[in-house]
Amino acid sequence: MNYTVIEKKSLPRSEFFLSLELTAEYVDIHLRQVLERLKKDTELPGFRKGFVPEKIIKGRVGEMTLWEEAATKALSTALGEIFFAEKLDVVGQPRVEATMLAPANPAKFNITLSLFPNLELPDYKKIAAEHTGKKLEHPEIEEVEIDEVVAEILKQYKDANKAASGEKELPLTDEIVKKFGNFGSVADFREKVKQGLSLRKEELNREKRRAELLDALTRKSQSEIPDVLIESEQSRMESELRMHLEKLGSSFENYLKEIKKDPDSLKKEWRADATKRVRLQLILHKIARIENITASSDEIAAEVAHIVEHHKDANPESARGYVETFLTNQKVLEFLENQK
Repeated sequence: MNYTVIEKKSLPRSEFFLSLELTAEYVDIHLRQVLERLKKDTELPGFRKGFVPEKIIKGRVGEMTLWEEAATKALSTALGEIFFAEKLDVVGQPRVEATMLAPANPAKFNITLSLFPNLELPDYKKIAAEHTGKKLEHPEIEEVEIDEVVAEILKQYKDANKAASGEKELPLTDEIVKKFGNFGSVADFREKVKQGLSLRKEELNREKRRAELLDALTRKSQSEIPDVLIESEQSRMESELRMHLEKLGSSFENYLKEIKKDPDSLKKEWRADATKRVRLQLILHKIARIENITASSDEIAAEVAHIVEHHKDANPESARGYVETFLTNQKVLEFLENQK
């Protein structure tokens, strides 16, 4: 055996601890690989590339540095075998502490892993049926709401056509509304505005019902969320805020100055929301696995192509991961909203 597991145990918050010893012979195998790579790439005065003696390479790089790199490579290989053997579903990068590391000796490490949480789902079909069974009220549209939208459209039209009109107030006439689009009269225009407001309110009601459903699922699921997933979500939230501020012509640094906070304190404030977002994503992911819900390769490819076309600097692989998750989540939500 190339390694020995000295200790293994489960920790709180979906973490797992390993104490591991690698044999000196196993590390030496990887040391030979490291030296071969360096020998192949090193070129020095008096020696052709690939023919520099190992003794000189060791002297230049340092024996301890070489042994550390070899031990790290050996550890990576050993961990892959252990993850498979122990059926460990690891997320994020392991935290590694070398407890013994010296050339020609066994290497010992303490490793702390974050595991994919064993999420206990509530009866999601029943919860979904209870929420989607609630009848959506038909929204009532007041005349004052229509007046406000009409006034805003008139203002925008007047501002865009200042040179063509010297009037201070633009009258609402059949001729004017025909310039706004395919409207036959003022009455037709107001009716279309009313329909638009009604559709928007219906969509908001559906979004509210969906949010209540997801909130119920989140509250009723059970699991400890690993810190690595929460921290990753906090970083994602920061990136989203940065992009939003850039679109507004500002910056994250200016925003922090305005609110008189630093990045760490802001992330602490986000922790509860980040935890909720992670938990929700885990719920949707597990439901997708249980119900065998996936996005088709054609759907994913089409959406990735659209992103790459409109965002030339987008990484196709990153885009694919985002698209696959997004489309699958949408299909899970549709599945839940169809429960009766």
